[in-house]
Amino acid sequence: MRSSPKGHGTNEWVESAGLAAGAKVVILEDVVTTGASTIRAIERSRLTGLTVLHAVGLVDRLEGGAEAVTALCPLTTLFTRRDFLPDQ
Repeated sequence: MRSSPKGHGTNEWVESAGLAAGAKVVILEDVVTTGASTIRAIERSRLTGLTVLHAVGLVDRLEGGAEAVTALCPLTTLFTRRDFLPDQ
């Protein structure tokens, strides 16, 4: 998902690569902070007819985003902020 539509090509929010309505997808996020961008990706994917099965984040910053995302779909993160800053 893009933060804004491209100014050229298909000018779409979601690059679905021609996936048919109902196609099953996973949302990939680098860092989950508030969850807002992941939630937008889930909502916009669903608006295009895709079925969002799961979200995967590389790092959960432990600032409430994971809880916000899991209200919409399951979320798995590979690391948390504590893995990099254990004294935080």
